[in-house]
Amino acid sequence: MAPGDPIAGNPYKQLLKRFFITFLLGVVIYRLGVIIPAPGIDVETLRAFMDQDEAGFAILRWADMFNGGAISNASIFGLGIMPYISASIIFQLLTASYPALKALQKEGEVGRRKIQQYTRYATVVICLMQGGLASIALTRITHDGANVVMVDNTAFFAIQSALVVTTGSMILLWIAEQITKFGIGNGVSVVIMISILASMAPAMTDMFQGSAGVDLVKFLGIVAMFIAIIAGICMITLARRHIHLEQQRRIQGNKVYGGGQTQLPLMINQANVIPVIFASPVMVALVFLLTMLAGWAGIETLGGLLDYDTPMYRYIFAALIIFFTYFYISITFDLNDLANHFKQAGFFVRGVRPGRNTVDYIRWRQRRVTFVGATTLALIAVSPGLIASGMEIGTNVANAVLGGVGLLIVVGVSLDIIQKTSAFLLANQYQGLMGQQGEPGGPRKGGGKRF
Repeated sequence: MAPGDPIAGNPYKQLLKRFFITFLLGVVIYRLGVIIPAPGIDVETLRAFMDQDEAGFAILRWADMFNGGAISNASIFGLGIMPYISASIIFQLLTASYPALKALQKEGEVGRRKIQQYTRYATVVICLMQGGLASIALTRITHDGANVVMVDNTAFFAIQSALVVTTGSMILLWIAEQITKFGIGNGVSVVIMISILASMAPAMTDMFQGSAGVDLVKFLGIVAMFIAIIAGICMITLARRHIHLEQQRRIQGNKVYGGGQTQLPLMINQANVIPVIFASPVMVALVFLLTMLAGWAGIETLGGLLDYDTPMYRYIFAALIIFFTYFYISITFDLNDLANHFKQAGFFVRGVRPGRNTVDYIRWRQRRVTFVGATTLALIAVSPGLIASGMEIGTNVANAVLGGVGLLIVVGVSLDIIQKTSAFLLANQYQGLMGQQGEPGGPRKGGGKRF
């Protein structure tokens, strides 16, 4: 900012400006792009096709919720921000297991920029693959005799649509980066939160109107479940298991060095929603394979064994979430490097020897904490289906209004925004207290209290 800018010296105006930029980019421009359809697609036919009450379409509507309705609108932002998230997860796992990327990450800011650049390249490749497959699938979809694609040249349509949605996804990534840089931070999470919040409004309208209407008693029950899920999400997001560390003391002459104490916080939900992102495509693949096997064997009941609202689907989905939670943490959380860092800094756990014993102790604690977090995350993920069947409301309503994963993202991002806002105001407060004499905002000569 310019030295004479009145906003530069006022932290509240700076914060208001950041929120305005976030609103302009994340709500106005992004939501405007969601309602712009890709060329050559009959949007009404696609919506009618997705509204069918079958298991595969329930999964498709669940994915549409995270894109803010972009899939049902055949939007240019149809792929959303998920390709970038997939590329980021892939490179995060590769960085933890591939020595060259691990060494590149240790180079500091330059290495992280290179990894970020590789992630963007991988995002373009994923967008082209997903956009091409989705375009080919659209050319084969019909509903009540009407084709979703209104173009005769299907090859041209597939290439054109893949390029359009790839460009839209990269524009959305640019919007997220601008929110991170000039807005309230963490633009990718903010974009996903806006998409989920945008899907809640029509679901709540459907809850009171149409076939999913509810009476007063059921409404109070839904509100109670909504509050209970949010309370559980806040608990699992903020919960920590602290391991106390002490530093060795060194005596040199008449001085004592070291002897400090610190804590190692182990997050209950360290993997966040990444296990759900891993488990969802695996479940889609299992449903697809089981349906093909049922058609090949001629057993109709086998095809419905893993329908979206069946208990077997929830059991397998929950088991996959627990498995991927342990898998992700074991890959990304290197206990050996952590124990070596403690050993070099002179920290140790009281009653535990440095080195291998410290690694085993932290791993034992981490497994117990991870079990609680993974079980709670699995319960939150399958809660919409349980609530939908128990309270007899629509599955799409439960996913949008009481969707555990959606609320987990919204609550987590909201807590992160609150923490960053508090840290921003606190940093500006300390900056004002530590201003130099004679500078704008600093203490005047001869005035104020000295600390």
